[in-house]
Amino acid sequence: MNSIKVGVIAGTPVDTEMGVEFLVSKGVNALGYPVSLCSEEQSKLQILSPIELTSSIRRIINKIKYEGIDTIIIYCNSLSAAVDMDKLSVEENIRIITPLTVYKNIASEYENIGVITANNQSSAGIEKAIQSVSPNCNVIGIGMLPVVTEIEKGVSAEKIVKKFALRNVMEFFNFIKVDVVILGCTHFPYLYNELKKYASVPILDPAELMYKIICNV
Repeated sequence: MNSIKVGVIAGTPVDTEMGVEFLVSKGVNALGYPVSLCSEEQSKLQILSPIELTSSIRRIINKIKYEGIDTIIIYCNSLSAAVDMDKLSVEENIRIITPLTVYKNIASEYENIGVITANNQSSAGIEKAIQSVSPNCNVIGIGMLPVVTEIEKGVSAEKIVKKFALRNVMEFFNFIKVDVVILGCTHFPYLYNELKKYASVPILDPAELMYKIICNV
């Protein structure tokens, strides 16, 4: 697996490093390329300045290509939703894998999906990706940028779950009987063990499935 070299693009240095560490733990040679300095800056770019954001990512892609890397992972759900990565992949002639790729692959397996995301643009992007494959699938999303901010500060998962009443969020998803809850932000696996305590349905982390796509598993 060490022969695979992957560029990791994500919103901030923190989630970029999360993506690099995840792939390195799998034996993949990964290098990180953050787009912004913090989650608030990234969210504003995604919502208010999509053209500027696309230009920034294109510059990063060109740097990655110059460094001899031919596969990119977008380790950020909201970034994947804000920019047309499929179009960039074609225009720049480079393989780009995003969480949205994963959601399209699994969409037909579920009828009702709960999603927790960094912002509601990301929720909308995930819903669009899933319903492009499975139009009758219900996607119930909740955007929570302040949770991302707390994760980046290193606050414990237990304290974050309590502060933002995430137990109630999971119990809501249980109550409406979703088939699965998607961690629609690459920061949120940080909370996985705490959220699992209150979930009666599976919780899906797209990172593992993106890794399988890299390896063509």
